[in-house]
Amino acid sequence: MNAENEEEPALIAILTPEGSFSPSWLRGKTVAPVPTGSRMDTALIRRIASGCRAVGVQHVLWVLLENRTAVTGDETVSRLSVDLGHADVPPPSVIYTPDLQGAVLFPEAGYALVGGTDKFMASAVGEGTDAARTRFRRYAGSLERRHPGLVTVADSYPARQRAWSHPSDVTPGSSAARQLNLLDQLADGTCTAPEFAHAWWEARRASQMNGERIQGPLADLFDHIFMLLEDYEVEPELREPGDLSAAELSAAVRDVWGHFRRAGAE
Repeated sequence: MNAENEEEPALIAILTPEGSFSPSWLRGKTVAPVPTGSRMDTALIRRIASGCRAVGVQHVLWVLLENRTAVTGDETVSRLSVDLGHADVPPPSVIYTPDLQGAVLFPEAGYALVGGTDKFMASAVGEGTDAARTRFRRYAGSLERRHPGLVTVADSYPARQRAWSHPSDVTPGSSAARQLNLLDQLADGTCTAPEFAHAWWEARRASQMNGERIQGPLADLFDHIFMLLEDYEVEPELREPGDLSAAELSAAVRDVWGHFRRAGAE
């Protein structure tokens, strides 16, 4: 039953009778395990609120499983604000959006599973799904003696791709490859500074949403470009004193990219 609104989707739309995410719900979605405490903590609540705001929902639905052994679709569903208000949410619980774009399964103390559409996950798991899975693997390993079950969870959600350290590592067609191509285009003058800035931010967002991971020299390069773009405003009327001009941005990016290539970091 639904305690507040008969039209709200029942839990069976998200979970299997055994209490795991339903394969039908998971189609077109990704899942990342994240650490949490004995209750839904501040970090997890922020993830929920961020994901909800990204998909434009005004409230979430909460089901306390109460140690039931099966999901029947007749559970009591409570409505909460996206930041959970003053609710003290213990495990086993499920929080999900009314439009079913995102959900958080909190089966036991120590971890939760955040799942959803690309749009929901890009904000709820802003570091990227692969990065979250890699961090959870380290977390699980550090607690293996006390909580060996966390390693089993980590094994169930491995990173989908290895991290890229050099341009030669990057998979062709990826968003990171697009960012590298943009550096070449700006360097050889086939794109303008505004075109570069717009396309770079778009590719960066896509890279994060796709769970692409970079590290080492390539991460340093992209961080440097990110900082330069932070000091550049595409719209002339919005520029402030001290912001880079288009010519200054182009020169700075060419210098960074040229130094990177001369250093043999490829």
